[in-house]
Amino acid sequence: MIPVLAVAAAGAAAAAVAAGGAAAAAVVAANGAAPPATMRPAAGAGARVLGAARSPVTSVGVAEREFRVSLYRVRVRPGFVKLNVRNFGEDTHDLVVRGPHPFVRERGRIVELRAGRRGTLRVRLRREGRYAVVCTLADHEARGMRATLRVSRSAGR
Repeated sequence: MIPVLAVAAAGAAAAAVAAGGAAAAAVVAANGAAPPATMRPAAGAGARVLGAARSPVTSVGVAEREFRVSLYRVRVRPGFVKLNVRNFGEDTHDLVVRGPHPFVRERGRIVELRAGRRGTLRVRLRREGRYAVVCTLADHEARGMRATLRVSRSAGR
């Protein structure tokens, strides 16, 4: 014997596929009810589910320690970059992104991270070029706490 709820959900899924596509059917299959109107794709070729057109974010791991900044990815494409920072050192550090070259304009900053702490910085790097990633506390930059992040359309190919 088939439960009535399963038959109703199967019927709703078939109706959702006919009306809105596979994404709507997946919501029906998971919830057992028709999806809200905002989840249904618009009629016509090339229709998208709302929220699907978000700009991609490139994640870059950053390690700070006395007296060095290490980037786990040194080349990225233009767009949003999320820097996941961890202070492996004993001293407090910050992180500043400047650029593109000649490194005059500050693009983003994480204020002081104590030893062992993590932080996240999201910046938008639109222009190709070199960006400085530095610690600006005391004389840390002069002592070697700097790295270069290159932004290029051909990064990762």
